[in-house]
Amino acid sequence: MRIRVETAGEATGFNKLLAGGLVVFCAWIFAGCGGVSEPPSKAERLALLPGKVGPSGEVVMVVSPEVWNRGVASVVDSIFGAPVRVLPQYEPRFDVLRLDPDEFDRFWKPHRNLVVFDIADRIDTQEPKLTVYRNRYAKGQVYAEVKAKDAAGAVEALVSAEGGVMLADMLEAAEAQRYQDLMNLDRNRNLEEKVKERQGLTCVLPRDARLVSNVGGFCWVERSLTRMKGGRNHDVQMGVVVHRSPYSGPEDFSMEVLLSRRDSLLRERVSGHAEGSYMTTEYRLTPRYEEISFRGGFAATLRGLWRMEGDFMGGPWTSIAWVDTHRGQLVTVDGYVYAPYFGKREYLREVEAMVRSFAPVPTPE
Repeated sequence: MRIRVETAGEATGFNKLLAGGLVVFCAWIFAGCGGVSEPPSKAERLALLPGKVGPSGEVVMVVSPEVWNRGVASVVDSIFGAPVRVLPQYEPRFDVLRLDPDEFDRFWKPHRNLVVFDIADRIDTQEPKLTVYRNRYAKGQVYAEVKAKDAAGAVEALVSAEGGVMLADMLEAAEAQRYQDLMNLDRNRNLEEKVKERQGLTCVLPRDARLVSNVGGFCWVERSLTRMKGGRNHDVQMGVVVHRSPYSGPEDFSMEVLLSRRDSLLRERVSGHAEGSYMTTEYRLTPRYEEISFRGGFAATLRGLWRMEGDFMGGPWTSIAWVDTHRGQLVTVDGYVYAPYFGKREYLREVEAMVRSFAPVPTPE
């Protein structure tokens, strides 16, 4: 079983035949009016779509109760309801909402994340498969379709090597991209220019971000919010710390070297409110290390918890390290969240969007 990704406007079988007939019919109409109109381009079709709806992190499963209760619910919970890694308390990776197929109307079709189960004993459902469409009913939408002849086949499609886990990863990346798209609408371009001039890096930062420090190969940007809960206002802080160092070889990407460099730098540069306090890694929960492809090259990511030595603060953090080949330097971008009275999943996704927006400015030839 393979997962397929298709863009909006692609169709198969009867839909292709129907679409072809409509094109011919429209061409005939326009010919009678003195000319033939070209079919709309992919960009034009996208422009006509409505905006996506639904809260961030929500996934709607369109499936009947009979199929849902025959193994699908438990598999969905194990994949999409799994705890977000390295958060200090349980938060599900996604908020899952089940919807009956007969309720799946025009109100629900533009939802940001949809998984629609097509369960029937037909020729095209004998082999379980999962297909992903982007921008099918709305801009920025991820629409997945699970086809199988019965509930057991749907479970097989989800638990396969390229099934539910890969879809969850795609949805995770899509949510981070949506946060970056939102920041693009109201950017702090003055701050971005200061980072570019000093650090040789482009980035996308929200309007209310402020510069704490920007010296040498070190930059610290912070964003402070106020949120209401229990009739009182509470502070939420998100920050990004950028640091450069000479790149000496692949050993610089080891988990031990990255964490050692991180702790040393944070102790020296990132302090709390209490005198003598400083940020450091919380090692009672082992940080999670992963090697990935980033902007066409190799990168290492870390996720874990941080705490303020000498103060009562802490929360999750995420980082990515990659090589600026133009300057021969290792660039590490850390992002952290402090939100003691709130869930941290969405704040962590938002700060990760900032972290992954950083890119090197090429040096002149």
